[in-house]
Amino acid sequence: MSLNVLILGDRFIRSEIAEAIVREIMASHYTLNFDFCTFDWPMSPFISNNEIREFEGDESRVLEKIGSAEVVIVHGAPVSKKVLDAADNLKAIGVVRGGPTNINVAAATQKGIPVFNSPGRNAVAVVEFTVGLMISELRHIARSHMDLKQKNWRLDYYTYEKCGLQVKGRTIGLVGFGNISWRMSSVLRALGMRVIAFDPFVSAEAMSEYGVVKTELDDLYKQSDVVSVHARLTPETAGMFDKNAFSAMKDNVVFINTARGGLVNYDDLTEALKSGKVASAALDVFSEEPADLNNELFSLDNVTVTPHIAGATRDTVIYGLTQLAESLLKYFSAGELMHCMNPEVIQ
Repeated sequence: MSLNVLILGDRFIRSEIAEAIVREIMASHYTLNFDFCTFDWPMSPFISNNEIREFEGDESRVLEKIGSAEVVIVHGAPVSKKVLDAADNLKAIGVVRGGPTNINVAAATQKGIPVFNSPGRNAVAVVEFTVGLMISELRHIARSHMDLKQKNWRLDYYTYEKCGLQVKGRTIGLVGFGNISWRMSSVLRALGMRVIAFDPFVSAEAMSEYGVVKTELDDLYKQSDVVSVHARLTPETAGMFDKNAFSAMKDNVVFINTARGGLVNYDDLTEALKSGKVASAALDVFSEEPADLNNELFSLDNVTVTPHIAGATRDTVIYGLTQLAESLLKYFSAGELMHCMNPEVIQ
């Protein structure tokens, strides 16, 4: 059996790497014919429209290639209803993301096309990065680095008022308890932290398996020395961290966001940081990306910022593609649905 595979790659999910991994896993079972279309992300940012979100590239380029494709492997390219309507031979879509917001999954379902994703593909990377951000913020690592680069040896970092804090013995509250949080909890506990979490969809028993105490959100705010965000962005969670949330938090809390910028009202966070209610923040994501670097938030001394790179590792690429190729092999060889977003298409 042969399969025509269209790889919609970019400068993170490289087409040649995707081809090599798919060949390694599937070529002993199928004759694979590859076609390619490469986009410019991350050098061109993601955009959104009324149909799909967080995509990059012109759908007309996909339309030129989609007609003969039986399998599409995609990262950030747009797979809209228009694209799917032109995909007369398409049997499966594999998206190298946990949340395939750039795919019109409803339209794919109507056409009977299963959509496979790669949940947790960057979970380890984000865990490492979030812990690193937290330590950097608590111990002034990034700030003192920048001071030295600017030829400023800061003596006051060793004064009692200014020096940093250890993570050991402190309480961290995780908002959301999915692929990232449960992995992160073991690292945090190994560092000597008490870990609590809020997630309405995860039971206290499931959290306790990782040594984590389930709390309500208000209690998490009251108890946490550090609040770390790991929730999905949905209409219900958008802007949930606003002035009311920051007011409810423990005084001198440290706030970390490596999830999605849309979860936070950054104007309210800026005011909380200026007032001292929030002692400091470590942020990898923003409400608009690329962010407006003239925004007051970036001028504050008590903020560590990075340009949405928590999940950016080569290992993320390899793991995500391997996961997808294995799912596709199981589907085509045995009809199994592993990591399928719309299993109802088979039923």
